[in-house]
Amino acid sequence: MPELNRPFALNRNADAGHHVSRFMIFSILGLSLCWFVISHSVVAYLSKTAPKTALLLRGDEPTSLLALADNEINFGAGDKGETSGPPRQTQQRLKQLREQIETALVIDPLPSRAYRLLGQIAENEGLAEKAETLMLAAARHSLSEDFAVDWIMRKSFERKNYPIAAYYADALLSSGAVGLVYTMPFFARMMESSTGKQEIEKLLAANPGWRHGFIDLLGSYVTDARAPLYLLLSLKDTPAPATGEELNAYQSFLFQHKLYALAYYAWRQFLPPEQLADTGYLFNGDFEVKPSGSPFDWQAPAGVNVVVDFASRSESALDHALVAEFGPGRVEFPGVYQSILLPPGAYSFRGSFKGEVVGRRGVLWDISCRDGASLGHSEMLVGSFPDWRALEFSFVVPDSGCAAQLVKLKLGARSPAEQLVSGAIWFDELSISRQKEKTLK
Repeated sequence: MPELNRPFALNRNADAGHHVSRFMIFSILGLSLCWFVISHSVVAYLSKTAPKTALLLRGDEPTSLLALADNEINFGAGDKGETSGPPRQTQQRLKQLREQIETALVIDPLPSRAYRLLGQIAENEGLAEKAETLMLAAARHSLSEDFAVDWIMRKSFERKNYPIAAYYADALLSSGAVGLVYTMPFFARMMESSTGKQEIEKLLAANPGWRHGFIDLLGSYVTDARAPLYLLLSLKDTPAPATGEELNAYQSFLFQHKLYALAYYAWRQFLPPEQLADTGYLFNGDFEVKPSGSPFDWQAPAGVNVVVDFASRSESALDHALVAEFGPGRVEFPGVYQSILLPPGAYSFRGSFKGEVVGRRGVLWDISCRDGASLGHSEMLVGSFPDWRALEFSFVVPDSGCAAQLVKLKLGARSPAEQLVSGAIWFDELSISRQKEKTLK
């Protein structure tokens, strides 16, 4: 009987051997897989948080090699991030760092940081030409390599190579690496050169995201207040002409510096022909054009318990008029106003109105020097005016001290109690005309 069972015993032993062999193979594969995960996933994580630790697991991990070299070259930082400021390495140490970076490049030839670091080393070694070649290589690999892009921009600017300087300045701004305040001094200096100005015009014509902010700030960085105007005019025939916001921002800058005549000239350069022919002393007095936001157009800031609109007249839906609706309750009315430029002399303000204003005091039109006192005003409009009626008053612009004037509809309230106003009042056909001088007989 034992002899009869022997083959089965041999088979069981063979199966056990196969099980052991399979177990050993799977164990080796499992360990290999674990090591692969550790040497890649874990190491990849550690390369960003603890590069020295990552190198203990994989001695040639490129990201860790570059991170440690970057920390030492630029910050003198260790594995935990302690910094002591940019150090000055010895020639021997620079050589070691270069070899470390080159090792990383052999494994992974793409990182732009490697070329930038080699460029920094070359610069520290006094190899200017080599440093520039490497910095250009870093920037060409990635415009996100901010240090290299900034380095090239500055070098190009120093050499007055404005096309290259402008290109890399745009790259810095578009990536968000720097703010406009950082690049504005460079742009302002470039504006002093015809070549530099042309390059800036090209950038603005492409309508980059930073254009509006640039136009808003430019006046504060240039010596010629007309410089932003020239740029805005250069955009006229491009697919991205100056926007209303950009034009208004420039005019606001000029107003802040009391350059009213230049602001008025700039405003007229961008008016459509049909509006330019109808400017007169007061613009848009018939309220047929939607306000542009310019100081030389109607402005109506939001108030409390008051609504201002350019609405259709009841007699004709095609004709519009200014309407101000008040209340109920206490009203805070910032007014409706427009800046004008009148030479010295005597003038008449005319218009028509209708509506109803209920309160202790009503509304009135006032004309004043922007930097001084009132020149004249209409009667106080309070009560009921069911039909359109004429409005007129005279005023005189003095010979000096009144370069610009302000036309304003305002509430005549002098106290909180007088701000309790209700009703709606309409205005149309407003104009300003010069009075004829009396001739001596």
